[in-house]
Amino acid sequence: MLKNTNKLNAVFLQVICGILLISCSNNKAKTEKQTAAPTAGVSKLPVDAIVVNEEPLDQEEMIVGTMAPYREVAIVSEISQKIVQVAFQDGEFVEKGQLLYKLDDADLNARLKGLNSELKLARLNEQRIGNLLKTETVNQQQYDETAVKLHSLEAQRELLQVELNKTAIKAPFSGRIGISNVNPGAFVSPAMELVSLQDQGNIKINFDVSEKYLPLVKTGGKINFTTTLSDQEYTAVVKATEPGLNAQNRALKIQAVTDNPGGKFRSGLSVKIHFPTSKKNAKAIYLPTEALIPSGEGYSVFVLKNGLAKSMPVHIGNRTESAAIIISGLHNGDSVIVSNLLRLGDGMPVQSAVSK
Repeated sequence: MLKNTNKLNAVFLQVICGILLISCSNNKAKTEKQTAAPTAGVSKLPVDAIVVNEEPLDQEEMIVGTMAPYREVAIVSEISQKIVQVAFQDGEFVEKGQLLYKLDDADLNARLKGLNSELKLARLNEQRIGNLLKTETVNQQQYDETAVKLHSLEAQRELLQVELNKTAIKAPFSGRIGISNVNPGAFVSPAMELVSLQDQGNIKINFDVSEKYLPLVKTGGKINFTTTLSDQEYTAVVKATEPGLNAQNRALKIQAVTDNPGGKFRSGLSVKIHFPTSKKNAKAIYLPTEALIPSGEGYSVFVLKNGLAKSMPVHIGNRTESAAIIISGLHNGDSVIVSNLLRLGDGMPVQSAVSK
């Protein structure tokens, strides 16, 4: 009986030991599983990064300008008179000094003819009195009165000749004439514009630049521009600026001049000016816009350092749809992360493929 009891106790101990061994094994596996979980939680996020370096800065701003003739004048009459001749064809090229309009000069010529007769008699009287003065037949006062009358008639003749010259209206310079506003038979006055004349051998380009670009405006500097006529790029030279800024928009008016071979440019034509806004030999870091992270305080980027993503605030200059110019915040050789940005956090471990 005792022997059977001992056997039962031995079996019972074996069962208890088996249960304890199974429990220990389960606890060990659970511990290993719990230990492995944090390890999986710190797995590195795959990202792409690029190494940035300073590059020559070729920055420009598109400005709209307007073409103007090199010289332009409104042809007017200096006297009130009737037109008897229009001596040009509308829109043609005229030379300096060419007759444009002839006004009626019949009355002036008649007056001039009568005045010439009076002058002829006055000269004869002046000579006769002068000879008599030498023999003291007349006194000095009589000669002086005759001489003064002669000089007065000569002055009247000069004045009349000036008025007569004004009946022939001529081109003050060579250029293209416009469309005449009057025809023969029309009575004109000094306030009436007859036609416009433009010198388009060279063309002026007027445009405004913001006050922040004043240090970049240099007389003699060159600008590039295009027109609505084609995409061909042309060059103009800055010739002058206004002495002060426009108080309304704080802009400086600039005038550039370009050649106009063949008269292909016309006044009033709009132009697109590629105005350089970066200093000579300036450098900057170019960054793809997808690397920028906007916020209420500006922009930031993630920089790869020692296997971790570090948030870095940056200041940008001009930007396009694809690239931005970094003014500050990055340095040569920095590796900037450009992918998986929405899943990144500051200090997160990453696995990167760096491209240059």
